[in-house]
Amino acid sequence: MFQQSPQDFYPFTSKYDAVLRGETKLDAAEARGLALFNAEDKGNCASCHISERTPDGAFPLFSDFGQIALGVPRNRKLAANADPDYHDMGVCGPIRTDMKDHPEYCGLFRTPSLRNVAVRQSFFHNGVFHSLEEVIRFYAQRDTAPRRWYARGKDGQVHPYDDLPAQYHANVNTDPPFGQKPGGKPALSEAEIRDVAAFLRTLTDADQHNAPDPAALRTAARQP
Repeated sequence: MFQQSPQDFYPFTSKYDAVLRGETKLDAAEARGLALFNAEDKGNCASCHISERTPDGAFPLFSDFGQIALGVPRNRKLAANADPDYHDMGVCGPIRTDMKDHPEYCGLFRTPSLRNVAVRQSFFHNGVFHSLEEVIRFYAQRDTAPRRWYARGKDGQVHPYDDLPAQYHANVNTDPPFGQKPGGKPALSEAEIRDVAAFLRTLTDADQHNAPDPAALRTAARQP
């Protein structure tokens, strides 16, 4: 049985939808965030989370619905991860078994839509992050500051991509904003991270009553 009620599943009642309709405008922070979101040399988010209308005029769903490996840190709070040999590798298993013989898909997960992303309580397939800003910061600093995200091994060294066996590390995406050297300049500054988050909060539909108030969040972020 299929649901055929677009008003329930795709209401398109967010502020950004109103912007696309020409009914309102983004504020300064939100507009900067959108520019950073789209810029190939900054956030480069729109390469997977498409932000423009389709050629036929349909509103964007903010996902290309592809598969990508991001090297997300291991969530040691998950019971399954108490076993150091357990790894959720997405497309190639262990839950999914039809692609278990395709190592090129290990570590890849479906690109989610970013609509209503601001009301989520956890992020990524393993729920390792619980803050929108922290997710954006991970994108910007994954490769420049790996010590911030990944645990140290028994040898005392930081081991990037610590939730994916080493033989699959080549699958991890290194396109911008990734790809810099450790100690290098991250793709986004702290101010730019806040701007991208401000834009993402414009993707919250009007019926999402548990959404945090953007103005209150910006005020809190400015507190010492």
